[in-house]
Amino acid sequence: MSDASEKELSDIELCYKAMGLSFSDNPEQVQSTYRKLKDEYGKALRSPETSERATAAENMKQLEELYETITGSMIYKDYAKEYEKYKAKKAEEMAARKKNKPEKPPEENPLVHCPYCNKLIAPKLRECIYCHGKILTPMEKMMAKLFSTRNMIVAAVVVLLIVAAIVFTQYPQLLQR
Repeated sequence: MSDASEKELSDIELCYKAMGLSFSDNPEQVQSTYRKLKDEYGKALRSPETSERATAAENMKQLEELYETITGSMIYKDYAKEYEKYKAKKAEEMAARKKNKPEKPPEENPLVHCPYCNKLIAPKLRECIYCHGKILTPMEKMMAKLFSTRNMIVAAVVVLLIVAAIVFTQYPQLLQR
């Protein structure tokens, strides 16, 4: 890399930092930050205090120079072109996904019956608005049945009996008095 291109790269990097940006920020972020700073300084230009207006005018001038340096650089222009290609590709992928996504047939009755009070409710609710009963998904229903108190007690008793059987087979003298 030549000295001139290294100097340009470091100048552009300094411009990014002065605007509060990272060198890897995309063109949309650069423009968004530029607009935000320009609005901020524009408000300060309308201030009744002359010192604040003078500072804002100087900041606005520096901001314009920084923005021109960044957007005028070949590095930024190349990155902007690549970023536009990337955005177009992502837009095509999204359009293809939407195109391939099967459309849902319109539901005739979008409401379902509450399993507790039998009143019509929206299918996405987690709790009935009338009786406040908890609406469980099929997986939650299965887990509730599988890990019910009765099943957990039975499992604990079975494990206890298995452990006792293993202990008594290993140490038969425990059964003798």
